[in-house]
Amino acid sequence: MIKFFSKIRQQLLKENKAGKYLLYAFGEIILVVIGILIALQINNWNEFKKDRAVENKLLNELKENLNINLVRLQDEIQKEYKSISEINLIVNHLDHRRPYHDSLDSHFRQAFLAHDVVLSTSAFEAIKSKGFELIYSDSLRNDIIDLYDVSYSNLISSTVRLEDLFWPSSVLPILHTHFRWEGDTTKPVDYEALLDDKSYINMITNRRHFRKLAAKVKSESLLRTETLLKHIDDYLESTTN
Repeated sequence: MIKFFSKIRQQLLKENKAGKYLLYAFGEIILVVIGILIALQINNWNEFKKDRAVENKLLNELKENLNINLVRLQDEIQKEYKSISEINLIVNHLDHRRPYHDSLDSHFRQAFLAHDVVLSTSAFEAIKSKGFELIYSDSLRNDIIDLYDVSYSNLISSTVRLEDLFWPSSVLPILHTHFRWEGDTTKPVDYEALLDDKSYINMITNRRHFRKLAAKVKSESLLRTETLLKHIDDYLESTTN
């Protein structure tokens, strides 16, 4: 092909047809430019397909993580409400100064518990390391970042970190004063002294507030997780059709 164009140029020069030569040279330049543009377009398209393949893989991994988080959040929300019920039972029993029974021991233990959900974030971290711009949809990209950096972050700060502050100063002193741990139960050392110590009632009612707060933020995170999963499903369906 190059030899063919070269012969044409030489022929035009021999015939001293400068005007036609310049017109031909210009046309040849246009053809070269068009060829380069087509090559660039093909290269861009190949890169685009590669990026979409990586995006598809990461989004499916993210779906797996989010489904794990759904199960964990649902389980933890149930535990929060169970703790609230246990605290209500203990408060009602002590407020009415009912006699001690060893069946209370497991309820005392449940009233102390705090439930920290461990969320799966490996796919999100993989997306972050590769660059969020890999997610082609702006709205989907924003929803992913919002769930992990806002909703999940708020869940941790309003439950785990709050418990970390409250536990050593308010819970442990009362636990050490009034209870001893025996297997899966927490037994009062002196039940009558516990009845007269209002600091214990104050402590577990505060913990009931924490459990309600934790159930609320976990429920919000659960809803946002479900919403993001649907967004991902809709997006993947639209890009494969």
